[in-house]
Amino acid sequence: MELLCVLAALAVLFLFCAFLTLRCGLHSALAPLTALAIAVAWLTAAGMADVLFPGMVMLWISFVGLGVWALAPAGGRRPDVRRLLTPGSVLFWAMSAAFAVYFSVRQPMATGYDELSLWATAVKVTKVDHRLYSTATLGTPWPVTQNPGLPLLSCFFQFLGSYADWKIYLAYDVLAFAVFAAVLGGLTFRQYRTAVPLAAACWAAPWFLTTYNHTIYLNTTYMTAYGDLSAGLVLGGAVALWLAVRRTGGPRWAVLPVLALAANIKANTFVLSLVAAGLVAVDAWLFCDGPFQKGLGRRTGFALCSFAAPLVIYYFWNIRYVSMLVAKSASEGGTGETSAPLSSVVVNGIKILLGQPVEGFYAERQPQFLQAMADMGHQFWTSDGKLSMIGQGRNVVIFVLLIFVLAVVVAGTRQLKLRIGAVGVLSLVCFGGYNLMLALSYGFIFKPAQAAGLVDYNRYIYTYYIGWFIMAMACLSLALQEQPAVRRGAVSDGPVVLLVREAPRPWSALLGQGGALLLAAAMLLRANSMVLPQLSVLGFSDSEFADRRSARQEAAWVCSYLTQQDRVFYVSQGDNGEGWFSAVFDFYPILVDYSGVGATQEGGGGTFGLTELEPEEGVKQRYYHPYTAERFDQTVRGNGCTVLFLQKIDDIFVQSYRELFTDHLACALDGGTVLYRVTDAGYEPIPMEAVQ
Repeated sequence: MELLCVLAALAVLFLFCAFLTLRCGLHSALAPLTALAIAVAWLTAAGMADVLFPGMVMLWISFVGLGVWALAPAGGRRPDVRRLLTPGSVLFWAMSAAFAVYFSVRQPMATGYDELSLWATAVKVTKVDHRLYSTATLGTPWPVTQNPGLPLLSCFFQFLGSYADWKIYLAYDVLAFAVFAAVLGGLTFRQYRTAVPLAAACWAAPWFLTTYNHTIYLNTTYMTAYGDLSAGLVLGGAVALWLAVRRTGGPRWAVLPVLALAANIKANTFVLSLVAAGLVAVDAWLFCDGPFQKGLGRRTGFALCSFAAPLVIYYFWNIRYVSMLVAKSASEGGTGETSAPLSSVVVNGIKILLGQPVEGFYAERQPQFLQAMADMGHQFWTSDGKLSMIGQGRNVVIFVLLIFVLAVVVAGTRQLKLRIGAVGVLSLVCFGGYNLMLALSYGFIFKPAQAAGLVDYNRYIYTYYIGWFIMAMACLSLALQEQPAVRRGAVSDGPVVLLVREAPRPWSALLGQGGALLLAAAMLLRANSMVLPQLSVLGFSDSEFADRRSARQEAAWVCSYLTQQDRVFYVSQGDNGEGWFSAVFDFYPILVDYSGVGATQEGGGGTFGLTELEPEEGVKQRYYHPYTAERFDQTVRGNGCTVLFLQKIDDIFVQSYRELFTDHLACALDGGTVLYRVTDAGYEPIPMEAVQ
């Protein structure tokens, strides 16, 4: 049943793509990426206006109606549906349908820390409430301000049927396949020698640029709800779509929603949307098919619109909407603003680089910032920084630049060589700017411990590597296609300017196709030698999700004794926070309290006990809450909790708080219950049939 619901979503998407192709003139390989971006933009606006469910209904009706209209005969003539079949579109629809079936059978589950703390939880909350997760009450003291692009994309495929983790992964993969289709762009079936290796190289990229050996980073990279991978793909996809739109003569506005999507994935990758916008704007404004002055106003307007698309998203979400959420959190006793303003961080960071003095917080953090820059340089240049299958960052940069060089050599016209060269050079400059942004984040936004260990540096940097690689492949694809070229001549009436199509020279085409084939083969062989089948999306073992299935079954069993009006105080001695996030996810819509003092962020799992019983070291000591019995009881009742869930207790908990329980924890120790009801007389056990 759930598979049929997902296939229905794909059918709705297909109808809108048919409209974009048959009525708007957008190439069928490019329509999926634009369609997904339009859907996310609409749902973001509907969610911010708190009309998400009606907005989703209107979106589906509009997609279906426009698609039926596009496919219906007009003026006695049937539409040319053959335009819907191209290498890129076939790749997209075939892989999307295949993975829908595959994931529905294998049922992968969310397991990662950030998946359960944000990315997957956001989708479940949005699906259950039919409202943005940022407005939901989850018992946490901080406002949820992450951009909603990916959760809303996932909800498009969750709209029919019940919530399921695997639909999140499918939505992300559908987005990835749309980017791959855009790389193929205007290629025809006659150009299969080019299309097949390009598609294979794109498929291997997420593994190739994120996993380097058998002992580290063995994440199933196509099965993560984190936004880093998607942010990189959309960065490259926006540029790839623009290059293909210009090549095929489609509507230029089609790239604008994709640029907006690039700004709507993660707050700390907003700069990447500006990178994509800048590359699109330069290519559109600087390189024209005729005299530079001709159409200058129109090109300037489009360049400004390219920057406006991501800036509109940033302004309305990251400035206006997030400010409202932060103010609301602060007024309700939450943390409010938790980091320095981005503009101030940039200004003071640049001052430090220029040798200018800074004051206050920035002066205190200056050593941290400079050390982060040094550590990032060490990771980039030395063998300690192996973040890909070809080693450290310098190797990846050389690898990507070589693809750009190949594309320049293969390109058949001088203008195309200049265009590809401009994309390569400017993207290299932007790579330096992105590294500066990361250094500023580690210096002034992240905690000292995060900066000291460059926590998650691999995730942040491979976002750019993936996007950069997609751009390079799109340039190579473009170089291997026929290009419009201006030819000047003369007739009896005077000079004329002709616009003709020029194919790459035979030797250039052979070089480019051979290079693409060797590139794909090398990437696939390298990935095959390093990623074990059971660690890939195509061969994971069911045992990989055994713990999560057990936790979800336990949550379902516990929730059968609760009502949606209950608020649960979570106790799991020795938890480092992961168990609490798992419970929040699994129990929802029943709320699991933060289980601690919100304003100081002391809760969210951990170990409760008297001060004198605190361990000297270990996980329990690191996440210890030294609560007296009175403070523990005040916290439970003050937070409005109605039930205690004793997922795991130990001697520390028993010695510290047994007097608060009417049975002195006898039922919990005997295995008779894990739930206690908060009453005036104390915490009373809730009889349960069998502890699972």
